[in-house]
Amino acid sequence: MPELPEVEVVRAGLEPAVTGALIASVDVWDARALTRHSGTPEHFEAELTGRRIVGAVRRGKFLWMPLGDDEAVVTHLGMSGQMLLRVPGAPEERHERIRIELEHPVHGALSVVFADQRTFGSLALDELVDTPDAAAGGHGSSLPRVPTQVAHIARDPLDPAFDDARFRARLARTSSGIKRVLLDQTVASGIGNIYADESLWAARIHPESVASDLPTRAVNRLLAEVRAVLERPSPRVARASTRSTST
Repeated sequence: MPELPEVEVVRAGLEPAVTGALIASVDVWDARALTRHSGTPEHFEAELTGRRIVGAVRRGKFLWMPLGDDEAVVTHLGMSGQMLLRVPGAPEERHERIRIELEHPVHGALSVVFADQRTFGSLALDELVDTPDAAAGGHGSSLPRVPTQVAHIARDPLDPAFDDARFRARLARTSSGIKRVLLDQTVASGIGNIYADESLWAARIHPESVASDLPTRAVNRLLAEVRAVLERPSPRVARASTRSTST
């Protein structure tokens, strides 16, 4: 499953290619790629065509491309999803599910392909709602709005608006093991199983330690290690960069 650093690589690769681009056409080849979308494939195609993308945003492992201030195309990569940039007329990708043709004011015509071998990923058109804290919805945008499908998850520890004090307070009233808490997306998003293990090991905290028993200095140390792990380059991230945004 793509982890937060890999999803951020995908977002960063998409951002210059899609920001300001007009959606010329949309082709849904497999309806399973729209499991999070409330309408039909035909509805998805019709609603996106003619709209303009204003950015590429991420919170945790969710990506979205805002279409103005009210709606966005939300993407979750699932286990094996990819967002690929291709030249117009490029051959169909293996496991291609959706293709979005763009007209960019600088780059010209581009194709965004959603490919997914295991079909656990999905795209959807979703409404944007205000963030409760009035801070930006996610990384890559200053707009204080977030898709309804993403609003339930907490900010990730790399988000400038992540509230360390709130995180410490949540742990102080939680009797679960600390690893389970780290994996709870309503507490902190984007921390996968491997990254939780690495962070706890580096912070010298046992995964089954009761969260509420951890002293403040241990929680602070853990947060520092979580951020260090999420920011550390890895071979998987390098592969994601070339695989997910190559042209």
